[in-house]
Amino acid sequence: MSEEKTCTGVAFTKPLHAELRSDIPVPEMDETGAITRTVFSTISRGTELDLYTGQFHSRRAGTQWYPMLPGYIPVGEVLEVGERVEHLAPRDFVVGSNLFGAWACDYCVAWGGHLETVVYSKATHSGLSAGRAVKVPQGVKLEHAGLALLGAVAWHGVEYKVRPAEGETVLVIGQGVIGSMAAQLCHVRGARVIVADLCQNRLDVARRWGAAGAINTSEQELWPALRELCTGSEPQAIIEVTGEPSSLDAVLHNAPGYCRIHAQGMYLEPISLFIPETLFGRQLTLSATCGERPEMVAAVLDLIAQGKLQVEHLLTDIMPAEQATAAYDRVYNEPGEVVTLALDWR
Repeated sequence: MSEEKTCTGVAFTKPLHAELRSDIPVPEMDETGAITRTVFSTISRGTELDLYTGQFHSRRAGTQWYPMLPGYIPVGEVLEVGERVEHLAPRDFVVGSNLFGAWACDYCVAWGGHLETVVYSKATHSGLSAGRAVKVPQGVKLEHAGLALLGAVAWHGVEYKVRPAEGETVLVIGQGVIGSMAAQLCHVRGARVIVADLCQNRLDVARRWGAAGAINTSEQELWPALRELCTGSEPQAIIEVTGEPSSLDAVLHNAPGYCRIHAQGMYLEPISLFIPETLFGRQLTLSATCGERPEMVAAVLDLIAQGKLQVEHLLTDIMPAEQATAAYDRVYNEPGEVVTLALDWR
């Protein structure tokens, strides 16, 4: 009987505690898969921090538990590919996507992206195998490649649901990674973009890439400030990215008639929604998207390579993987200073 292969990876062992462990099982690769050695892995402030703080996304017993393998954005060098894989070759660099399955023994895979070795297979990647690994093009720094996956989450909503037309006014609430990407993607499509956030430094960045207006919601009430900015041109679309139920609730009750509202956050508590009065009465459209697909990641990588999306401001720092405990402490305790961090596995 062959000895089980293991690797080093980040695990959440209880709420508010991340640590590096060396006993993470390494699953087998199949003919449709690939094996990569991680160079960077990006922390997701939204999804991962929910799980880090014990706010599980499923209320069904036995679906999420500690110890847990978090993360879903590894960037790595391809070491080996299966015989049926044609789009990748050894020494390529790729950005990955979600890992699934019950391949990690006692660990809950949610989603197991902060690992020194990532195996793409039918068992770990929901049938897409190495198709989940997207090649990083020339012109994109490896430490920034993981941001493209979060950008693809924004791309999903902007391109499939919001679809802003040239000249339309779009309000984007929240300027973390996904919010900034959503706002910039609307700008690329020719929309007039107004952004709102609690942090002035994020608003200053938005001004530099071309946002038409910026509202600091720590100093101003959003809706009166928006009316001043939009005299004669109310927003045709609003993208809510904070994940705060109270913010989405306020959008639903303050949006102008015929507005397209897109919920892009992870809302873990209910909101009040009386459809006849809220949606029907003002002819509002409410949509939501979650996650991404490989072709969306590729599209965002291309936009970064072309210089159409600015991402440098979204990666606050890079920390050695050995300092994972401190990295999560920073992301959690310094929301005004840290947009997100990457772990360095080299």
